[in-house]
Amino acid sequence: MILLRHDIDTVWGLRKGVPLVMKLEENYGVRSTFFVRVRVLKNESDWKLLKELQDAGWEIGLHLDNTDGRRNMPPPEWELNVLCEHGLVIHGVTPHGTVIGWNNPPKNWLVMDKLGLKYIDGYGDPPVGLKSLVVKTHLSLDIYYIKRYGVKKGYKLFKKDLENRLHNNGYASVLTHPEWFVRSVGIVGSGFFTKSINFLMTLLDIRKLTDVYNFFLSEYYAKCFRYIDWVNKHV
Repeated sequence: MILLRHDIDTVWGLRKGVPLVMKLEENYGVRSTFFVRVRVLKNESDWKLLKELQDAGWEIGLHLDNTDGRRNMPPPEWELNVLCEHGLVIHGVTPHGTVIGWNNPPKNWLVMDKLGLKYIDGYGDPPVGLKSLVVKTHLSLDIYYIKRYGVKKGYKLFKKDLENRLHNNGYASVLTHPEWFVRSVGIVGSGFFTKSINFLMTLLDIRKLTDVYNFFLSEYYAKCFRYIDWVNKHV
């Protein structure tokens, strides 16, 4: 099984990218899991989009900002409750990388585990004694393979690692970010030059994920599922 994961990190990704991902997956009869940051949701139309996603068979999960339970931020439980109060059924949680990130793995795992959800997805090996089912670390198709190596080489390396995961573990999880279906994934680096190149690549439709993801689905759609489908099979 291939577990499809999309992290909604930005308003741009939610409003512009998610509909593109939905359309691609709908073409292959595929459903996936969207993990969303609470602070991305700005108005009723944003909530309506997520509810429509869920009603159409996609899964919604929590993309947690407060990954170490800091007191100067809304608690993790609050982030979860906001999604639930808006009618979303949440089975799992993943860490968001840029607010705090994966800064203290033992604590990060415990913070997610205390939410009492069916599954959690982090990085590396978790500590012993967690109650939630743990999904092994994902393969980042966009911000690792395509961004670092380009479309052709990146997809080749991704496919090799994917096949190894499927052979060794029986499943693998694949991550993309909806915003990169609209913007270019770009190149590795920072500073004005890199930003300029990445902006130009967006204008020229270079290294956007639409074609790459469509090709991936054409090869693997029969093996693609939501996270909760794999969890229900193993619990």
